[in-house]
Amino acid sequence: MRHSITVTAYHPDKTVCPPSHKYTTSNRPLTEGCTGRDQFVASCTCAWAGTPSATKGYAAETGRRHRTAAR
Repeated sequence: MRHSITVTAYHPDKTVCPPSHKYTTSNRPLTEGCTGRDQFVASCTCAWAGTPSATKGYAAETGRRHRTAAR
């Protein structure tokens, strides 16, 4: 089975922050009505989901570790 990892951003109210929402380099939302990204979660096609993380990089790293361990 091929393991494909996806990292999803969430708003503080736990709704998904779509990729179409734009941000400044200091991570401030530019899209009107966007409350900002609060957490990131890595998930896999095998139904695994990582724990919420404050940074996208850490969530992606937990996804890479899962994919390596699942081989």
